[in-house]
Amino acid sequence: MSAPPGARERLAVALRERTPVWLQTRCGLEPRALAALTVVLVVAAVLAAGYFWTGRPEPVRAPELVRAAVPAGPAATPAARTGPLTGPAPGPAATGAPKVIVDVGGKVRRPGVLTLPAGSRVADALHAAGGVKPGADLTGLNRARVLFDGEQVLVGLPGAPVGGSGGASG
Repeated sequence: MSAPPGARERLAVALRERTPVWLQTRCGLEPRALAALTVVLVVAAVLAAGYFWTGRPEPVRAPELVRAAVPAGPAATPAARTGPLTGPAPGPAATGAPKVIVDVGGKVRRPGVLTLPAGSRVADALHAAGGVKPGADLTGLNRARVLFDGEQVLVGLPGAPVGGSGGASG
């Protein structure tokens, strides 16, 4: 059942006459304007997809444990390996096992720079610093986390991070 010739044009004219002017201007796009709008929308979609693609979460590997460096040359003597904070630097004559050096601060009995065996945990550093002072809040401190060389562990300070890491790495 097809419409008689000209019926489609009469229907289009009748609809055009009865639609409001604001609707006619919004929907009556010329082909060039429609193509330009399509290009702008496609470019915006590509930029948005690129933005979200670069911001996606990616897996991160934990840092490797730092092994003790063996000094070479004339500086290899035990007298030349001493440091102001740590005593003798680790070397083949000073120690047989690798060490980590951490800074423990905040509400501990003896804050300072400590030398601990590699693989030590935050709880070991707190114990080596004489334990925590009474009333120190340990809820944000992950005491089971492995320590890394050069790290700082802050205990019970208002500005200390509370993400379970136990301190800022530095």
